[in-house]
Amino acid sequence: MRITSDFPQSASHVATREQIVLPGGMSYLIRRDDYPNPICIWNYHPEWEIHYIPDAQGFAYVGDYVGPFKPGHLMLTGTNLPHNWITPGAPSLPGRDLVLQFDAEALMGIRTVCPEFDVLHRLSALAQRGIEILGPEAGRIGQKIIDLHELKGHGGLSLFLQILTEIEAAPRTRLLASEHFISFYNELSDKRHRRIDQAIQILQSDPSSQMHEVADAVGLAPSAFSRAFRRMTGMNFSNYSRSVRVWRARTLLAESEIPITEVCFEAGFNNLSNFNRYFRMETGLTPRAYRMAARIRGRSIVAAV
Repeated sequence: MRITSDFPQSASHVATREQIVLPGGMSYLIRRDDYPNPICIWNYHPEWEIHYIPDAQGFAYVGDYVGPFKPGHLMLTGTNLPHNWITPGAPSLPGRDLVLQFDAEALMGIRTVCPEFDVLHRLSALAQRGIEILGPEAGRIGQKIIDLHELKGHGGLSLFLQILTEIEAAPRTRLLASEHFISFYNELSDKRHRRIDQAIQILQSDPSSQMHEVADAVGLAPSAFSRAFRRMTGMNFSNYSRSVRVWRARTLLAESEIPITEVCFEAGFNNLSNFNRYFRMETGLTPRAYRMAARIRGRSIVAAV
């Protein structure tokens, strides 16, 4: 089924941009999400996504495609293709979704070092429209995704490559979003995506950047930038900027011995009082307690190894 009537005014243009941060040193992010979930919304992101739902049913939305899914549902979506999976009437489904996300463009760029990633080039046209894997292969590939999740990031690269290779080799597949949707949506949104992605990159490299500075850097008036940023990230600029600053502070606290006062300014906060307040608001811990917890966790991992 396709959503084709009155397409320019459809919800396709107000999808929320999901911010994805890959774990350090990893080629992919894999997680298991409960349903409902605050991030289980109509969203898009530059990263590709492999989505496996082993035991639930409902409706899948990919671009202008709408269709039912059943247990064992497996789908691949490409760069900035909006998508969502709904299970109507379900009060709670723990662990409904296995989500595997990765920066396909970056991985394609290293195929001279790791030629196995050339599979992404061969999958790119399919990923652009979204592809569902059908038949018993979906379940077999899905089990590998479950196995990859259970590895917790340890030695999963070969299994990740197996998943990609088996998706390419699957004999029964279905393309989802229409060519019309892809051409129209890309034409309309590419420039907007590039500007907001550029803004996000500016924030990540310099979290202290002010909104008017970022708006000017991407060529938009502050009011137009503010509207576009909220529409495409689901957050206003100040909240997003604060989250980026807290994320940087968390990394510095966990991975360095820099004094907390220096962490405050290095992360882009202007004073220690605001830093302490916003850090606790986002993490539930003070910076000092967070650093202590990170050290305890680090020691427990070393002891387990």
